[in-house]
Amino acid sequence: MGLDIHSAITISAVLSLMMAMSLRYTLHDYPVEQRPSLRFWIASMGLQPVAWVLYGLRGTIPDLFAIVIANAILTLTYAFQLQAVRVFVGRPNRPALVYTPVVLVAAVEILFTFVYPSIRMRTVSASLLIAIPFFLSAGALLSGSRPRRRSNLLTATTLLLPALVLVTRALYEGLRSGTLASAFTVTPMQAMVFGMAGFLPIIATLGFVSMCNDRLNLELVRQAMLDPLTGISNRRALDESSADAIAVARRHKRDLAVLLVDADHFKQVNDRYGHGAGDAALQALVAALQAALRPGDLLGRLGGEEFVVILPETDEIQAHAAAERLRDAVANVEFSFQRDALPLRVSIGIALLEPDDDLVALLRRADQAMYVAKRSGRNCVVGPRQMQQQTAIDGVPMAG
Repeated sequence: MGLDIHSAITISAVLSLMMAMSLRYTLHDYPVEQRPSLRFWIASMGLQPVAWVLYGLRGTIPDLFAIVIANAILTLTYAFQLQAVRVFVGRPNRPALVYTPVVLVAAVEILFTFVYPSIRMRTVSASLLIAIPFFLSAGALLSGSRPRRRSNLLTATTLLLPALVLVTRALYEGLRSGTLASAFTVTPMQAMVFGMAGFLPIIATLGFVSMCNDRLNLELVRQAMLDPLTGISNRRALDESSADAIAVARRHKRDLAVLLVDADHFKQVNDRYGHGAGDAALQALVAALQAALRPGDLLGRLGGEEFVVILPETDEIQAHAAAERLRDAVANVEFSFQRDALPLRVSIGIALLEPDDDLVALLRRADQAMYVAKRSGRNCVVGPRQMQQQTAIDGVPMAG
């Protein structure tokens, strides 16, 4: 027994409506930045039942509605899917690219229904035009950054398959000797087209929702690795990135330096102006540090007003130059609060990677050097060489 096209249309309409209602119900559980793309997808699924109902009434309502408007609405739903994908991946808004196939489908349906009636030409031209949004949607997902997530591949695949089936249908109907007696004539090709139309949009919707969930999870992981005030790495992220940097340095026998940066007289800012001023001062300080770092250098907040800079492939001379550059960048920041100029200054301690070091050992030596910088008048840099000189004078300084 062959596929009953009316049944396939009914299933497509019901499933699309259910998916649209489900997505609309959960829309506000997603971050604000994801809602525009989801709204386009919801509009696509919500309009598909309208198109399928009109299509299923063919023969009982005028062809203008059952053929022209039904196919135009159906193409519009696929255009909405394309728009959803483009918004999701950050493509620029190009209405002409997205919605031109809708206009063209309406035009060819009018042409080959009322002006030059031809089921063959109507089927071939509409199939090729409707395939365009599917190809563009799959292309937008597959041309993104790598590695591609499985949810992206699933969605791209379920958008690419209808495009390939529609092109195959156009070739089949255009080249075969006979022609369809009506839109509801059951052939293997018709069974494939309408069967696909009933179920692939549901799989594509599941894939698109998975894409949204994946992005949400990635953002949660990213937020868990960032300091909420300054937006730089927190201690957890520092532990991971430093372990990687130390492993690379050991593997390739390269130098590595760690800087411990501490804001001078920061408690006075908080005590006099409040924590709002302190937070603003830290943000300005971090912006200055970031601007002075090289690509590949790692900056993180250890806690309070202490920051860590990891400098891969950096020896003592280079580390000292980098630390002076950071100190100078902070000192040149023109920061004020409530019209009062508040100078920003930092003391920096340097530690160099030794054979058995981990981040804790590096930070311990950098902390000792930083406290020597504090006792030396602040707003200065102390490295291993200065520490050796200090040791020669009065022994190893204790961390404070």
